[in-house]
Amino acid sequence: MRHLIAITLALMLAAPAFAQVGPNIDDLAKELSNPGAANATLNFKLEYRTFDGDLPGADDQDSLTATFQPVFPFILENGNNLIFRPAFSYVLDQPIASPTGFSDLSQFGDIPYDLLYSWNNNGWTFGAGLVGLIPTGSGISSDNWLLGPSALAVKTQDWGVWGFFPFHNEKVGGSGPDVSITSLQYFLFYGLGNGWQIGTGPTITYDWNADSDDAWTVPFGIQVAKTTAIGNQLIKLNAGIEKNVIAPDAFASDWKYTFTFSPVISNPFQPNPPSPPVDEVTRAAVLAPIR
Repeated sequence: MRHLIAITLALMLAAPAFAQVGPNIDDLAKELSNPGAANATLNFKLEYRTFDGDLPGADDQDSLTATFQPVFPFILENGNNLIFRPAFSYVLDQPIASPTGFSDLSQFGDIPYDLLYSWNNNGWTFGAGLVGLIPTGSGISSDNWLLGPSALAVKTQDWGVWGFFPFHNEKVGGSGPDVSITSLQYFLFYGLGNGWQIGTGPTITYDWNADSDDAWTVPFGIQVAKTTAIGNQLIKLNAGIEKNVIAPDAFASDWKYTFTFSPVISNPFQPNPPSPPVDEVTRAAVLAPIR
C-alpha cells in the first residue's frame, strides 16, 4: 500500500512538468467534479480496503478492487444532458465470513449503474434519474437485481463546487436476501489553482432491513485531485482516503484508499452532439445588424 501511495503522489506531482493545459483548466476541473456535467471520461479506479468488526479475525482482512467506469453523456436537443454510468469491477481477496472463519475470493463483482437526466439553472445543476445493479452470478455477487430513484443538486461557484447526490436501491428480482438501502453522496471540492483541488465525496448509507444499531454506515474522508494534460490528452488524477466512523458492528469496511485515473474523451456514441439552443437575448443580438 505504501508503494501504491508513493506512485500516486509521484504521478500527480510529475504531471505538470510535461502537461500542456489552457487557461480554463480550473473551469474544467470544476466540471469534472460535477456528476451532472456533460464530460465523457474513462475512469480507472483502484480501491484498497481494510476491515474491522466483532467477528474473530475481522481486523486482519483486506481487499483490492479494480473498477472501470466509463461516463457517457448525451447532449439533447434542448441543451440538457442524459448521462449513463456503468461500473465494472474485479475484486481481489474479497473476505467471506463463515462459522469456521474467513476465506477470500477473487472474482468479478456485480455491475452498478446510474442513468441521470440533468439540467442547469442559475449556477445550479439539477438532475433526476435511476440507479440499479445487475448481478453477475459470481461467488461474491448479491444475486439480486436492484433499482431505485436518484436526484442531484450541484452548485458551481468561483472557489469550486459542492452538492448532493441522494439515491435508493431496492430489490426488484433475484434470489438473494431483501435489499432496501438509501444512500447520500455529499461532495465539496475547493480549487487551489492550476487544476488542483482538495475536497471530499463520501457516501452515507442506511440499510432499512438491518437492526437499528447496524443500519448506518457513515464515512469521512479527504481527496486531492489534479486536472492536467499529458501531451494532447486531458486527464484527471484523484487520490483519496476514507474512514468509516459509523459501521455495522460484526464486520464492515474500515479504511479505504483510492486512486483514480480519468482520461477525458468525446462520447463515441454521440460524435456530433446538437448545438445548444440559442436564447432570446443572443438571437436578438445576432439579428440586430441584419434588421
